[in-house]
Amino acid sequence: MIDEIDSIFLSKTSLHLNYDDLLKLEYCDAIINEVSRLHPIVIELQRYVKNPCEIAGHRFETGTVIHINTNGIHTHKDYWTNPEIFDPNRFYKNKNNLNNKVRNKFSLLTFGGGLRICPGRRLAIIELLSLMVILFGKYDVELVDMNALLKVKSKATTTCGELPIKIKLRK
Repeated sequence: MIDEIDSIFLSKTSLHLNYDDLLKLEYCDAIINEVSRLHPIVIELQRYVKNPCEIAGHRFETGTVIHINTNGIHTHKDYWTNPEIFDPNRFYKNKNNLNNKVRNKFSLLTFGGGLRICPGRRLAIIELLSLMVILFGKYDVELVDMNALLKVKSKATTTCGELPIKIKLRK
């Protein structure tokens, strides 16, 4: 990640961000996808059944609210090889294969999917890439305790309560 940021931005005298350069950050984008897969912000999506329908052999009547377990989908063995392992390479380079046994277009629901997919998803990705460039381009960042458990809270959304880090200016 640092090498990719350095190769695109630190060859310049300052970190002037532009859209075209941010799009070159393919490995950083892969990291964002993998973090979102393992720790989805929204752990559940809801859909209201407007007309009777059948999904996976189950019949749903009008007025039914379906709850979609995003965390369950993001860590399901049918969609992800070694789903419990953090591996950004799933999303890097060969994006069609994604190193998965069976890849369904709805096996990653970071921003929802279908007609109701988040309209701000591209802006959110550009903001995250910009944050990564600014933070990791200027500073060395490391965890205080590599073995500490991540302190997250999940209700309607998932938040990190505490993540002790050390930050130093890069040389």
